[in-house]
Formats: sequence, C-alpha cells, structure tokens
Amino acid sequence: MECQVIKRTGNPFVMRWWGMDYVFLPPKYLYDLKRAHPRDLNFFENISTHGPLPNTRLMLSRVRLSVYIRLMGGLLTFFAAKIIPLLDAESGYALSIEIGAAKNWKPFVAADLCGKIMHRTTSRILIGPELCRSDPYLKASETFMNSIFIHGFLMSMLPLRDVLHNTYDLIFTRFHRRHLYKAMEIILPVVEARFGEFQARASKNEAELPEYLDAIEWSLQFTRGNKKEHDPYWITLALLHNIWAGSAAPGGLVTQMLFQVLMEPQHLEPLRLEASRALQAGGYTDKALGNMPLMDSLIREINRVYPTGAITCARTVTNTEGFLFHDGLHLPQGTKIAVPALAIQTDAEHFNDPLTVDAFRFSRLREAANYNHGEGENNWSATRYSETNLAFGFGKHACPGRFYAVYKAKLIFSKLIQEYDWRWESPEVRPPSLSINGQFAPNRSQQIFLRQRGITDDI
Repeated sequence: MECQVIKRTGNPFVMRWWGMDYVFLPPKYLYDLKRAHPRDLNFFENISTHGPLPNTRLMLSRVRLSVYIRLMGGLLTFFAAKIIPLLDAESGYALSIEIGAAKNWKPFVAADLCGKIMHRTTSRILIGPELCRSDPYLKASETFMNSIFIHGFLMSMLPLRDVLHNTYDLIFTRFHRRHLYKAMEIILPVVEARFGEFQARASKNEAELPEYLDAIEWSLQFTRGNKKEHDPYWITLALLHNIWAGSAAPGGLVTQMLFQVLMEPQHLEPLRLEASRALQAGGYTDKALGNMPLMDSLIREINRVYPTGAITCARTVTNTEGFLFHDGLHLPQGTKIAVPALAIQTDAEHFNDPLTVDAFRFSRLREAANYNHGEGENNWSATRYSETNLAFGFGKHACPGRFYAVYKAKLIFSKLIQEYDWRWESPEVRPPSLSINGQFAPNRSQQIFLRQRGITDDI
C-alpha cells in the first residue's frame, strides 16, 4: 500500500503507526534525513515515545539512550577481532545445551531454537561471563524482551495515544515494569560488583588491569567522568535494552535464513562449501566471516524481503521552527516522520522480480562490481545502508550494531548448516511471518527437524 501511494504521487502521506500519526516520506527525502542535525530531527526523542519501547521516556533520558547507542556503534565493531572467538565458544555451548545429542531426527520450533541460541551467544558479550549461562538470567531477560513487544502492541490500541502517552505509560506499564525489575534484580548486583572493582583499580596503571571483553566493562569505561551516566542502575537498564536489540532481530534473521534454505535446498551446499573454505585458515575470525559473500548476500536479501520492520528512519521534528526539506516541504515541531522501507526495498524500479527471494542476488552484483572499476563491491554488503537497503536504517542513526548482528548471524547460521542436516514437512508456501504494526517476526510455530551430519538413514 505504501509503495502504491508513493509511486502515484511522490508526496508524503499520513498514517497511524503504533497508535500515533506519522508522516511517511518517499525515498527522495532520505538524504534530508541524513544531513539533518539531531537538534532538528531527533531519533532519541522519537524512540522515547515509540510503541515497542514502553515507558522508555520515564526510564531512560535521551542522553542515557545515546550511551548504549554509541557504545554499540563503536566498541562492538572496534573489538570484533577479539570478541568473535568468544562468540564462537559461546555459540558452541549454546548448541550443546539447546540441541544436545542429535543422532536421530529431533523436532524443534525453529524460531524458538534460533532465538535461544542467539540470546545465549550475544549475552556473552552484552552481559558478560557471570550471567550468560545463568538460567534465572536467561529466563528473566527473555520474559522482559517479550514484554516489550506485547506491551507496545497493547499501548498502540489505546485511543488518543498521541496526547496521553505519558499518562498511559504511568498507568499501564505495571506488568512490563515488573518484568523489567525482575531482570534488573539479577543483573544489577553483577554490575555493582564490576563498578566497585572498576572504582578500586582506577588509580592503578590500566595497562596492568585484566581485560574484560563485554558491554559492562565498556559501559564503565565509556561513562567514566559523567556523573549522570556512570551509575550501575542506568548502565544495567541500558544493558537490558541492548540485549533486546541484540537478541530478537538477529535471532529472527537466522530463523528466516533457515526457512529459505529449506524452501530452496539447492543453496545449502554452496553455503556449506563457502563456510568451510573461509574457516580453513584459522576458524572463526572477523576475516573468515567477512569472506562469505554468498551468506552475506543471503542476509541482505532476507532483510530486503523479510525485514524486522516495514518502517525505518523514525524521527521527531524537535526544532521550534520546524524542519525544511530540500524541495520546500516544511514540517512543524512535534511532527513524527518515517520511511516505508519494505515498500522501497520491494519496488520493481529497484530490483528485478522484487517480491521473490533470490538468495545470491547481491553476491552476483558484488562480483560484477569487481570487474567494474569504481562501483565498489562493498556497496552490496549486508551492512552497507543505501537508498534500497534500509533494513538497518539510513544515515546517522543507521543501526550501530549492524556489523555485530551480521557477524553473529553468519557465525550461528554457518554452524547450524555445517554441523546438522535439516528437514521439515515441506510446506507449499513459506511459513507466514507474524506481523504487528509493521513489525515482523518469523513464524512462531513452524517445526523443523535436525540431526548431526554424517548419519545416514537405515535401509
């Protein structure tokens, strides 16, 4: 629908999203969003009242929100070479716990399995070794993550949410806050202990200090000197929202990747061969994961057709004088804006057969770029945002954790396809995704079967 409106008029239109009016912009305005200063178009102001993040305005100021956004953007990428071996080890442990021995075909709900493996794996970095294998933590944090989405959906159904969102948050967030505080009760003591250790060693030579490779340590280092942010409570709250961002969407991505190779099994062996060759030199490293163009293409194509959300680039006009776009369009202060990413990414103007998943579409474009000087093969990578690759956003607030997310997806997916055979009771059509308010999740009930590779059926 969004695609038809944009193609017919080329003009913005207004539509309800998460219970609020948004002005949806056609792609010609993307570079206006990219150049805009945060004091004019603000992502944090928008997300603080957005449906899937209930009560964020009350619990995280825009300043504190920026802490974990910047943290994810810089440090997870900077430390990639060091954290990938940790992700490798933790994902192996997660597979052993969640799958166990699989000498015979074992049934699993695909979304549940991939979600749990991703959650365990990313918790090693985003929470740390003290809790990443703790059953109480895993249960409480999963409940909290589910609560975010459920509460956001319920809040979006309430009338006059544009005007009464703060009042609604105060009244109706009781159950969500219960889940939040339950998770915080488990995480906060660990953060407080780390905080105390951090303070005690502050006067020592940091070159002699033990190196922690996790988000607790990075948060302590990053907020040092800022009295408002250098606080265990706020760091714990930021970590919880990092866990939500780092688990739910990447887990869904891996699920959709599995669905795709089950729908089109001819792609499985090329993906296995590519992973095997990439890992020959030294196992899982950032270089090895970067040398998987077929898998990278599959990720970008899945994100094109089955993204986590149909909408991106959510902003709120915060300048008191409003915001003026390049063509004279003026929007007043308080206006909420967004871009219909899915409609753009499935537009026939940009892609041949745009509604069909072509797993290796972008690997072919990437290979062609190698022979056409100046095009740049990286233009077709899964992490490179563009006017037609909006799954991770666009511009200054493109998802800062996108490199980390793609690393994790490649690592876990490559292990799943190399270590196990897969099958399902072949559906005639792809299992339908769950869709709520333009947010998508893989089918929550689709069952798959797996067993260790190298085992043959008895005849």
